[in-house]
Amino acid sequence: MGVTYANANEAALHEAAIDTLANELHRPAAEIKPYYEREVVALLEGARVREFVSVCAARRTRDTLRGRGH
Repeated sequence: MGVTYANANEAALHEAAIDTLANELHRPAAEIKPYYEREVVALLEGARVREFVSVCAARRTRDTLRGRGH
């Protein structure tokens, strides 16, 4: 799927979030990434403050992968 980020810092922030989730959930980052990016795309559509998108996307991805998805 791939998300286009505003700049290298934003991309690094999201990659770090994916790595954190992978470690927390004991799953490979490659498995986490499509779920996380799907959430980022959905959240960016209506985002006014992009800085919080990673926090919300991580929470939603975590819930989905733990079986409590929305």
